[in-house]
Parts: sequence; structure tokens; C-alpha cells
Amino acid sequence: MNRLVIAMLVVCVSAAVLVGGCQAGGPSDAELIGSTMTDWKAALTAKDLDKVMVVYSENYVSRRRSDSDEVGKDGVRQFMKSAFERGWMDGSKINLEEAETTIEGDKATFGPVKFMSDRGTFAISYTLQKEDGAWLIAGSKRPEQ
Repeated sequence: MNRLVIAMLVVCVSAAVLVGGCQAGGPSDAELIGSTMTDWKAALTAKDLDKVMVVYSENYVSRRRSDSDEVGKDGVRQFMKSAFERGWMDGSKINLEEAETTIEGDKATFGPVKFMSDRGTFAISYTLQKEDGAWLIAGSKRPEQ
């Protein structure tokens, strides 16, 4: 009797999956990148440094004016901590809606992301890298760089 009940449950669950459908493979890379950047924006807006840093790769590198002037993940953490403490993010708006995503293998670009505040308006483009199935920010630059 127990085998019959188990067999009927398996048939019912299988039928429910077939009728209801299931999405093979989960969300697309573009959707995952969009989610990463939305989480990043929410963390910035909330001024939650730990959540901001979750979406940065350990391999993050941003080049400033020259190849010898690099900033890694620790530099981003220090900069963001200072920005929060100094109130630079107070009243800021971050616009992701105009950003475009370009994916090439396990690398992607997302931008421009526009920042608007009392301090001015500027844009940054981000490089993301797929690591262990997650898209993480691996670099950034102003479009004119």
C-alpha cells in the first residue's frame, strides 16, 4: 500500500510540474547582472557598507589616471566608508534605467550608471565577471577614461 501511495505522489508531482511548467536553467545572465546591480544600488541607498561590498569581486581592479594607479576591493571599501561618513551619498540618486548590458562569455559591461547629487552628476560604467555562477563587479571607470 505504501508503494502505491508513493507512486501516486510521484505521478501527481510530475503532472503538476508538466502542467505548471518549469523554467529550465533559471534566470538569464542579463537578469542576474540586473539583480546584482539592483542589490548594489539598494545597499548604496541604505548606506550599508557590508551589503555594498558583497557584490564586489575579490579580483576587483579600477585604474585611475594610469595603469600604476590601481584601486582594489579594499580601496573601494575605504572610499565608500568615507563617502558614507562624510554624507556624500545623502540625497543622491542612482539611475540604472539607462544602463546597457553587454555580455561576452564570463565578462560583462553595465553602464553608464548615472549618479546625481548636490556634488554634481557623473556616470560610471562597470565591468562584471561571472564567478561561481554569480555576477560580481570586477572593475569600474568613467566613460571618458
